[in-house]
Amino acid sequence: MTWSRLKVLGKGSYGVVFLAVKTDDFGFPLGVFAVKSSLLLNCASLVKEFEILRHLFGCPGIVRCLGYQYTVERSLPIYNLFMEYAPEGTLTDLIRKSGGRIPEKEVKVYTRMLLEGLSCIHGHGLVHCDFKPDNVLVFPSKDGTGYCLKITDFGLAEMPWAEELGWSRPYSFLGTPLYMSPESVILGQAAAPLDMWSLGCVVVEMLTGNRAWGNHHDLASLFFDMVCGDESPNIPEWISSSAQDFLSNCFRRDPRERWSSEELLNHSFVGLMEQEGETNGAIQETECLAEVDDDSIEVASRSSSSNGYGDKMMNFLDEVDRRKAMRCKPRIISNRKYGSAKLIF
Repeated sequence: MTWSRLKVLGKGSYGVVFLAVKTDDFGFPLGVFAVKSSLLLNCASLVKEFEILRHLFGCPGIVRCLGYQYTVERSLPIYNLFMEYAPEGTLTDLIRKSGGRIPEKEVKVYTRMLLEGLSCIHGHGLVHCDFKPDNVLVFPSKDGTGYCLKITDFGLAEMPWAEELGWSRPYSFLGTPLYMSPESVILGQAAAPLDMWSLGCVVVEMLTGNRAWGNHHDLASLFFDMVCGDESPNIPEWISSSAQDFLSNCFRRDPRERWSSEELLNHSFVGLMEQEGETNGAIQETECLAEVDDDSIEVASRSSSSNGYGDKMMNFLDEVDRRKAMRCKPRIISNRKYGSAKLIF
C-alpha cells in the first residue's frame, strides 16, 4: 500500500496522530485515514492498542483499526497504526459545536452508542480505563442526518491476556483524574465499574457542557473528596428524572452496586422505544475511508520535508524517546523486517 501523511491531528505520550491519504499505483488518492506514529522503541502502547482493536473488530461503537506498518524515516524505525478517520473530531469538539451542551434527546442516542461500545469492551474482558470525551470520535452518519460516536484510544486499557504477551501495568494509578472512580483512586482498581463511573461523567458533560467535578479546581481537593468524603458528582436538577436516575446508577460509590453496561442499556433513559424517530441516522455505520477531495488537500510525501513536516515530527518523536515508556517485547515484533505490514484495507 502506498500512503502519504497530510497534516498533524494531535500529539500524545505515544507519538503523533496524522491525517494520511491512501493512493493507487499512479498516485491517485483513494481515501483518507488516520495514522498514529511512534518510534519503535516506544511503540508498546500502540502495539497493545492494535492487539485490543483486533479482538474488538466489528464491534459497534468501537473505532476500526485498519492495520499497521513499520517504516524507516531518517534512519529511525517507526511503528504506524492505521485507524479510520473521524472528520467531525472528538466528542469534546461536538459539545463545543453544539453551543456548550447537547440537547437531552440527542444525548440519549449518543449514550446508547457509547454503552454498546462499552458493553462490547467489557464482554471481551477488557476495561478502557481512560474513558472521556477526548477519547470518543465523531463520524457523520451515512444519510447525513446525525452522528455516530465511537470509542478510541486503548493505550491504558486493561486486558486479560496481557500476561501471556509479557505486558504488565507499570502503575496502579492510571487514567484522567476528573473521570476516575473512587475505587480506582483509593485502591488502584481497574475493573468494568470504573468505565461506568466515567460514562456518567461524560453524560453530565454532554448535558451541561461542564465537567462533572466542575467545583474542584485542583487535584488535591478532588482526591480528598473521593478518598475521605462521600461525595459524588452533582447531578443537575433540571434534567429529566430518567436522566437523573441513570446518572445516580453510574455514580454509586460502591462499585459492586454500580450498574453494568448491560443493565444501563435496559434503562429507560436510553430505551429504544423513546429514541424511535430521534436522529435515527446517527446510529448507522460509517465507511472506513472517507472520500478525498483533490482540491482541498495538499499531499505531502513521507520522504519530503519541504513543508517542515519531517523536522517537526522527528523533533517531537525525539522528545517522546526521552520519556519513560515501556519497550516493545521482542516476541511481539520478532522476525519482522522494517517495512513489513499487516493491513486490513
